[in-house]
Parts: sequence; structure tokens; C-alpha cells
Amino acid sequence: MTQGTKRVLVSAPGKVILFGEHAVVHQKLAVAASLGLRTYLHLEENDSGKCRLNLPDVNVDVTWSMSELSLPVDKKALDTPHPMDMPAEAMEKLENWAAFTTKDAQKQAVLAFLYLFFVLKTEKPASFGFTVTTRSTLPVGAGLGSSASFATCIATALLVLFNHIPIGFAQTEKKESYLDTVNRYAYKAEQVIHGNPSGLDNSVCTFGGALSFRRGERFVPLEGFQSLQLLLTNTKVPRSTNALVAGVTAKLNKYPSVINPILDSIDSISLRCCQIFKNSDKSNLSQELEDLVDINHCLLHALGVSHASLEKVRSVTGAHGVKTKLTGAGGGGCSLSIIRDGVNAETINSVSKELKAEGFDCYQTLLGGTGVNAVALGDAHDQKWLFNADRETLEMHAV
Repeated sequence: MTQGTKRVLVSAPGKVILFGEHAVVHQKLAVAASLGLRTYLHLEENDSGKCRLNLPDVNVDVTWSMSELSLPVDKKALDTPHPMDMPAEAMEKLENWAAFTTKDAQKQAVLAFLYLFFVLKTEKPASFGFTVTTRSTLPVGAGLGSSASFATCIATALLVLFNHIPIGFAQTEKKESYLDTVNRYAYKAEQVIHGNPSGLDNSVCTFGGALSFRRGERFVPLEGFQSLQLLLTNTKVPRSTNALVAGVTAKLNKYPSVINPILDSIDSISLRCCQIFKNSDKSNLSQELEDLVDINHCLLHALGVSHASLEKVRSVTGAHGVKTKLTGAGGGGCSLSIIRDGVNAETINSVSKELKAEGFDCYQTLLGGTGVNAVALGDAHDQKWLFNADRETLEMHAV
């Protein structure tokens, strides 16, 4: 952080799979995009000589003395291909600092923070201290990239705090280089949290927009992509991603001549999506996307990964002329609905009211939100402001 700057707001979007879930496991193309829903991180530098990590979404609020945060190894020893391959004595220290946690999500978040702290920290005065506080508008554990959004925010905050990148980096000529740096460390944090992530989620959260991807290949930004209005519905039905993926694989092994054409059709849907955005004529964009959304869901239903709750969402939205598909693993979880330009606010409010009456949570947001950013805040923008501000105020300050 630059001299005189005491408070910074960092924010990063969540992500959603638009097309290709499950098929991507079998080398088919998929498309993912960022969301208007974001994680917000309030960074405040002070002279307390202490480090406070306040993560209300996972019920963590811990303070360490900066003098106690030291490792028995050089930070170069932490630069291993996988963070968990760090020297045993360093891992033991990190585990001890995270010993107060009682849940996996808490421990993973604390370890990710501590790992990046030691990798990125630079020399500071003895009185140096700081507070990191987060607030997310993303539902946790719903398959919308909440952990990657958190990882991206933590990486950005520490890079800014220790002067590796400047505040407002996303508005500079070196934007792409700075974003590459953020993405590299966000991926490291995701490795701590998830073990062996694909890197897709942190890439979408860092760069924003939309990416196409095929397993084992590089992610490709969607040419001509433009933001779209979206209604996300969280059924709050828990599901096992591993079990659902295994179920599709079992069907493929049992009925290859039946399932392979379904997977090929999903691949074609993702390819068609890329072509639609690349096409300079956007007049039929919403209509074609709605068609693809409907077809993709029906194919996923045929694979056995839908759920009664998701079909209920489709029934409610369909009655109002809004097309919906599951997103992510399925079996519950979340759905997405494309809101074309001709759909008025009254219709969306009616849909949301009916879905909430079914016990679901609804979020009106954008598909293809901006990527990570860091902006300076004034003296009035303290932690209390972060918690009291409404979503629109936070979004206004984030860009």
C-alpha cells in the first residue's frame, strides 16, 4: 500500500458454469462466466503490531501478534509446486496457528491466508499491523465459486499490502501483467483449499468475463462476450458432486452408444455459444441462448443429474416465459435463468416471489461481471461501513 493509504476495498466476482457441466469431465467443451455477485475484502493498515483476520462467512475472527508470525524456513522454501509440499516444520507452524478452527472450511481459509502471507510478506516496521475483513454476496458451498472469489481477494489484498501491485492496478497499462500475478497466487490459495483444482474458478474470478475450456487445455476467453441479465436460484438442496459425476460415468460405461451422443450434443451447445458471441450480429443472442439453455438442461436431465427442486424452478420460471437450466453438479444446488431484454421487472419480481415461497433463494445479477479490483477508501469507510452497506453501494465502490 502507498504511504498515506490506510483502507482498501478489494472485490472479486463469483463464477457460474453456463454450458457443459458433466460433459467437461469427458473431454467436452464447457463455458464459464463471472457473476455480478462478489466477495468484498476490507483491508486496513494500522500501527497495532497485530494481524487480524475476520471472516464472518465461515465464523472466523482471530488476531495474531505480528512478532509471533514467523517461520523457521526461508520463504523461498515455500515456493513449491504445491503449497502442501512445503517443509514439514513450516506446515506444523501453520497448522498450530489454525488449530482453533473446528470446521474444514475455517481451517482451509485460515491456512490459505497464512500461506500467502508468508510467501508475499516484505520487511515492515515493528509497529506494522493490519486487519482483513471479508463479506460475500455469494452463497457459500453453492457451486458459484465462493472459495475462488475469496482466494482471489486474499491474494490481491496481500499483494497490495506488501507493495507487489498497486491499488487500482486494473485501470493501469500493466493490468494484464498484474492480473496474471493475482491469478498465480489465487491458484496457490485454491490449492490449499481444494487440493488439486483445475484453475478455472480462480481464472474467472480474476479476469472476469467468460472463458471456454476443455480438460487438459488452456482456457480461452470468449470473443465478443457481453454481459447478460441473470436470475440465479439456490434450491439449498445439498448434493455430492463426486457421486453425481460418478453416476454419469457409470451410465456412460453401461450405455456408451446412448450417453456418448448426449455428451457430444452438450459439446456442440458450448461450441454454438462461443459462435453466437463471436458473431457480430447480436440481434438473436438472447433467443439463441434461451434455446441452448433449455436444450442443455434436458440433456443433463437425461444424464440423471437434475432434481425435483430444479424441475420446480423450471416450472415456475417457464410459466413466465423464462428459460432455466441447472448449473454446476446438479442434484439440487443452483439454477440459472437468462433474462432477455424484453422481460420486465414486474415479471422477474413475480418469479422471484414464487420461488422464495418454495423456500429457494433468488439473486438478480449479471452474467459476465468485471474481474478483481482494488480501490482506495476514505476515512469513513471502516469495517462497520462494510457490513452496513447494501449490495448496490458495495458494487458502486468496487469499480
